[in-house]
Amino acid sequence: MKFKDMPVIAKLYICIAFFIILPLILVGFYLNIRFAELTLSKASESALQTLKQTKQNFETLAADTNDISLRILSNQGVQQFIQGGYLSTSEFEQAYLDVDAWMDDIIGSKPYYDAIHLYSEKELRYQRGIDVPEMSETNKSYASELQGKGFWVTAPHELSFYRAIMDFGKLGRTIGYEKFTINEELLYDFYKNINSVAGSQIFLIDQTGLVLSSSVRDLIGDRIGVVEPIQRALRLKEDFFKIEIEGEKLIILFYTIKDMNLTLVQSIPESSFSTLKTTVNTVLLVVFSLCILFGILFSLVQYKYLLKPLQKLRKEMAKLKTGNFNISLDIDSRDEIGEIGNGFLRMTEQLKDTINDVYIGKIKQREAEITALQSQINPHFLYNTLDSIHWLAVKRKNYDVSEQIEALAEIFRHVLNNGEPLVTVRQELDFLESYMFLQQRKYGDRIKLHMEADPDLMSCRMPKLVLQPLVENAILHGLEQIVEGGHIEVEIAKAAEGIRFMVSDNGAGTDEMIIRQMMESDHEAKHVFALKNIDDRIKLSYGQGFGLTFRSKIGIGTRVEVLIPQID
Repeated sequence: MKFKDMPVIAKLYICIAFFIILPLILVGFYLNIRFAELTLSKASESALQTLKQTKQNFETLAADTNDISLRILSNQGVQQFIQGGYLSTSEFEQAYLDVDAWMDDIIGSKPYYDAIHLYSEKELRYQRGIDVPEMSETNKSYASELQGKGFWVTAPHELSFYRAIMDFGKLGRTIGYEKFTINEELLYDFYKNINSVAGSQIFLIDQTGLVLSSSVRDLIGDRIGVVEPIQRALRLKEDFFKIEIEGEKLIILFYTIKDMNLTLVQSIPESSFSTLKTTVNTVLLVVFSLCILFGILFSLVQYKYLLKPLQKLRKEMAKLKTGNFNISLDIDSRDEIGEIGNGFLRMTEQLKDTINDVYIGKIKQREAEITALQSQINPHFLYNTLDSIHWLAVKRKNYDVSEQIEALAEIFRHVLNNGEPLVTVRQELDFLESYMFLQQRKYGDRIKLHMEADPDLMSCRMPKLVLQPLVENAILHGLEQIVEGGHIEVEIAKAAEGIRFMVSDNGAGTDEMIIRQMMESDHEAKHVFALKNIDDRIKLSYGQGFGLTFRSKIGIGTRVEVLIPQID
């Protein structure tokens, strides 16, 4: 069953399903995804800001280490101590103690270091803190190349800072090296208090993924197995992103400690944010449920105040179809439905009176036939006019439609004419100009209309809707396929019998004998509706001596003449 043929109540429920429930479901799914993404993004941003609270501690560590190492290499006592040349062991021990006391002063309360070592070119000269392996030749060589600039080195279970000690007495000469070994427990203290999210893990890693410090203590000294995300993290300054590792969805947060060339990474299971997601889903479910409830209430109200009265009206109308005029409608509303019901009751009474008048003979048969013929033309003309407006809206997509609607209003006023069957010749020509205004929006300059009328005939009266159907036939059947140069001539002139209207075109033409046979045949008349309608109306109104004459030749054009008496 087609939608237009369904009962109104079925249409109402279908519309509620397709235009309320289904869009709500789709919008709900979309909002659920978007809100979940937004919530996860906001939570990740918040977590990243919390992680970055530790950044100042790492930057302070790097700055202090750099500052202390500069003070060491620039100290005259350290310069002499590294170069050696002591005459006795006691003299060396005294110099060692002096350097150690000075180191106590500059390091102070900074608990950053497990050890500080000072090397000459040949041997270890000073050690503060735990014992560590000898300084590698690779690090010595690189430190010498940097000419006193410091650099950080990572190794399993070790984070160290190196700097060459340059000879103040000879430019470019390296006399020793500094090595600072960082206390991992101190690094852990920097971030351990922010690791409060369930399942979260924090790693301090170098560029190769080596774990220097971690909230998972057993992983220190290992390398993180997922290389690609880590490499991505190291290319950026700070960020967060989602990743799936071994079937678990994680949020990765990180920021870079620029001076140390290290990255602090935090991984948080996406499930840790499930509370926020559940809250969003609950809100969406409540909104969806309320919309469904209101949709049901809306349908109940529509049924009570719209559908039920219409069903009653339909039931009473069914009585009328059987000839039963005993209509009983209890109308207690003043809305549109009530007005329709009251209108139906009035129509029923008027119909009863009309039928009685017909039986009594107050309405003449000829007038009834004329009225019937006139009423048939309006839907046909309305259809073609609306088709033109539709064509323009689709093709041009502009606001000229408003001008066509204005022209269409003029046409309606002419057709209705306050119920009068006759109009003046001038009104008929004005009506034709409005019609051509609409058609020219469709055909442009392809078709041109030329009108000539005797000025003395402009105030004469004539049946309405005579010229327009003839011009419409000329366009549709004669000039439709012509690309350019289409002409329609309309002439109105006096004749011995009255007024002669002539409409001619230079279109495709047709076989005039076939057209005449169709006009004379009841079975074929539907193919020449406009011509036969005009001819029948005029003959019914003025007699057989008046009417329509059709002439046409294929490839040359068509000429239609209409003769009516002159009515001043």
